Amino acid sequence: MEIVKRSLLGSPHIGVFCCITEKIGLLPHCTSPKETKGLADLFGIEIIETKLAQSPLLGIVASGNSHGFIVGEIVSDKEIDNLKSFGLRIKKLAGISAIGNLLEANDSKGICSPAINSKAKILIEKFLKIELKTSRIAGSDLAGSCVVATNKGFAMNANAPEKEFEDTKKFFKLEGSLSTANYGDAFLGNCVAANSRAAIVGLNTTGIEMMKIDEGLSGE
Repeated sequence: MEIVKRSLLGSPHIGVFCCITEKIGLLPHCTSPKETKGLADLFGIEIIETKLAQSPLLGIVASGNSHGFIVGEIVSDKEIDNLKSFGLRIKKLAGISAIGNLLEANDSKGICSPAINSKAKILIEKFLKIELKTSRIAGSDLAGSCVVATNKGFAMNANAPEKEFEDTKKFFKLEGSLSTANYGDAFLGNCVAANSRAAIVGLNTTGIEMMKIDEGLSGE
């Protein structure tokens, strides 16, 4: 896996500004053409530039995989229609705004926050064609911010107890790693974006953190 340091919109918290899957990446409109092309080539995907909820915080208000994207209720119908015009499958989730903080999924499995009720959980499973596990991670309800998963492996909040880590490995049926990013930030989803081909990490991420993240996302 290729892993590189990046900033987006001048910030090392790259995960809050983008949503990357195996097929499609969502980036803010204000991303430079050079940066957009570079990320498309790095991840081997099509990049779509957009706003959601009139905001560049795409990684907070959206979460998805190869089968589609779940977006928060604050995303407008016009914005959804724009994404659908590119052939994307989009589902708005009532009652939740920051779905990216609460949900992380690859193409077959996902982790979701206890803040997502059973009805919404079933809807997400059906729409994204995955099996979901409800879990608090390292004492946090922000499951989407605590885990970054690909089809090969996952990286997880370094403060997660060993049992949570092992249970997550068994659920995903993948190897993973415990790590921080951006020099000690345990909320990896805010600092990392990845698919099975590549990953980008915030500019403040140390060499040791990069090694651990690479190891987990590669499933090694």
